[in-house]
Amino acid sequence: MIKKNYKRNQYLKESSQEEELNLPLSLKLDRFFSKSIYRKSLDSIVILFFILVIIGPIINIFSTIFLNIPAINKDVFNDPLLGDLQWHNMLRALGSSFSIASIAVGVDIIIAFPISIILTRYNFRGKKILDALVDLPMAVPTSALGFSIMLFWGIFGIYPGFTLIVLGHIVFTFPYIVRNMKIVLEKSAVLYEDAAQTLGAPGFTVFRTITLPLMKEGLIAGAILAFTRSLGETGATIILSGLIETAPILIVGYRRQLDLPSASLLAGILIVISLLLLFSIKFITRKIGFPVSSVWPRIERFLSKKNLRHIRDFLALGILFVVILIPAFYIIVEIIGANFVEEVFLGKDYKWAFLYTSFIYSIEIGALAVFINLIFGIPFAFIITKRKWGKVITILDTILDIPIAIPSAALGFATFLFWGPSGLGLFQSGFFMILFVHIAFTFPYMVRPIIGVLESSNKGVEEAARTLGASNMTVFRKITLPNIKQGIIAGCIMTFTRSLGETGATIVVMGGIRTIPVLIVDFVEANAYASAIFASVIIMIFSAFLIFALRTVSKKRG
Repeated sequence: MIKKNYKRNQYLKESSQEEELNLPLSLKLDRFFSKSIYRKSLDSIVILFFILVIIGPIINIFSTIFLNIPAINKDVFNDPLLGDLQWHNMLRALGSSFSIASIAVGVDIIIAFPISIILTRYNFRGKKILDALVDLPMAVPTSALGFSIMLFWGIFGIYPGFTLIVLGHIVFTFPYIVRNMKIVLEKSAVLYEDAAQTLGAPGFTVFRTITLPLMKEGLIAGAILAFTRSLGETGATIILSGLIETAPILIVGYRRQLDLPSASLLAGILIVISLLLLFSIKFITRKIGFPVSSVWPRIERFLSKKNLRHIRDFLALGILFVVILIPAFYIIVEIIGANFVEEVFLGKDYKWAFLYTSFIYSIEIGALAVFINLIFGIPFAFIITKRKWGKVITILDTILDIPIAIPSAALGFATFLFWGPSGLGLFQSGFFMILFVHIAFTFPYMVRPIIGVLESSNKGVEEAARTLGASNMTVFRKITLPNIKQGIIAGCIMTFTRSLGETGATIVVMGGIRTIPVLIVDFVEANAYASAIFASVIIMIFSAFLIFALRTVSKKRG
């Protein structure tokens, strides 16, 4: 019996070896790289990348603060000449940032409520175009948006200062709130709303007792993301600020003055605030509720009248266009009267050359950020969705969103301290430092769409292929990769768009390099408005093309 089993096993082994020899080279390579040692090695490399690029700079900035307590105490709190003036300046800048963010988010929420309902519950001609226009300010560099907003409101006598900053922050934070509300409303069935209306509930009652609670998660998440985005905005704020200093602008100023202890302290404070806001999303969404028990029939029936609903919708759309869309893209009208040909192409200071060089730098940095994040983003998405590591996956999944919440100027400064001369000393300010910080804050934009596709994909097909003898690498190459293609394309477009528009982090680490958003700021500060208009319109057209490409990809995914 033993001899019989031995012969059978030997036969199976020889058959397997013969089959292995007859396999195509691609399948042989697939089987070779499907060994667990290569999977574990890849996981280790990806986790190391994640630690070095994203976690390392953030941890390092807090260790820098701890090691520089004497210098911080002297420069910020006990300067021989200025006393604690530096600390008061920080508090004033933080106060301005919080006030601006609070007002902007409050106004955004008021506008976003009816707009999100219009975009999800109504059907009308031009809806897709309106939907795309609402998302577009998220893709356009904020320096271009800020300049357009300054030109538009300047017509009405509103000049750089607190009010203009608020108007600017309303524009570029609005998409974060309305998009989160839309996502929640699109996922929720209209069955309950239809049932309530069938039973005679007025429209306003249905909204308050059914639709509003459904929007709670999207509203809170969008508001916190918009708040952190406003808190960290730099590019548009520099153009719109006048004499007002916000926290990110102060960080840029400290960095330019080489006052690293003060910059470290303020960046650390902003990072802590942003992390607290990020981690509070899940807690707040669970604890906060909307009052739905009370019903006021007369008032709510009056507010549900068709005429009032039409007035509300037209008013919301009017505010959307007047406060957000027209100011954001008003600069396109200005290019008609701008003498940009003489200033950009015929001037003796060769602005066209600076514009061309900056555009190439922006494309190169964005493309490299996409390439590197793609290499590490796909396996990281697999770690989040496929590995059974328990709480480690939960921690990694939460940390992944940190670069989205942290002000980009603070993240840029943290990256400068970690990789620059005062840290590991591997890079000086310039191209590669810009690339590293762009990789850091765009990494979540690459990974999240891939995770979304992986979580919704049919795992049964992959398991069936493995059962039939396919190696893990063959399953990935033949089944998984084609299935996640749309998520990869969406991640690439989002990563490139976000990199293309970044200003704050770039200013902190750029050295002598200029990207398009930074060049627009330089043109505005030099009063070269025609050049700034031309550069802004070019980047807006390019961003519009990318956002429409992203929406096409998203539609195919759906």
